[in-house]
Amino acid sequence: MKKCLLVIALLATVLSFNNAFADSIIAENGPHVAFNAIPFSSLSGTGRYQEIYSSSLFSGPVLITSLAFSPSDSLFYSADVTLRMTTTTVGVGSLSPNLDTNFINPLTVVYDNPTFGENLTGGSETFSLVFDFTTPFLYDPASGNLLLDLLISNENAQLGFSRSGTGPILSRAWDTAGFGNGADGVGLRTLIGYEVGVPEPGTIIMVGTGLVGLAGTLRRRL
Repeated sequence: MKKCLLVIALLATVLSFNNAFADSIIAENGPHVAFNAIPFSSLSGTGRYQEIYSSSLFSGPVLITSLAFSPSDSLFYSADVTLRMTTTTVGVGSLSPNLDTNFINPLTVVYDNPTFGENLTGGSETFSLVFDFTTPFLYDPASGNLLLDLLISNENAQLGFSRSGTGPILSRAWDTAGFGNGADGVGLRTLIGYEVGVPEPGTIIMVGTGLVGLAGTLRRRL
């Protein structure tokens, strides 16, 4: 009887994973202020860019599935891009220009495409530069702020992307061929796509361990 109850509980937990629903939120320190050439313009050139997002954006664990940004112009944009994510204890507004010091936890590659291309629609609210993650990132705000780490090269156009002013939600740091090395308190306004209703990391481990144990028990009984 106890084994049956365990099976039911584990199945209920697994099935609940499928009840996640998609949502999105705009990460910004306020409305559009200006169009910015770092890091997606050819003026920026080959380089690396980081943007930090406050954990206050989310009340619990989410599965981040995409990021999108708003371009200044309507055109075809292409680049070689790699997006990575992690969590960090660094505060918003406190990123260092020494980019490798801004995190301890390993970076997870969420999107990698050397031949990325997309038709953009210009406007501060279009969010038409979209990166749909090939590997969604499970983010728990209890682990710290969210850090985006971007590697980029071979941009084909001189254009800007919408940014807000300084504030508590996001900030950035960069090291690019065109703009050198730096950090400040502003950042690109970002539409973050995510799913809610995902399990916490500890729950995933617990269910996985339970299923493995259950499988072993069933094998012994057969």
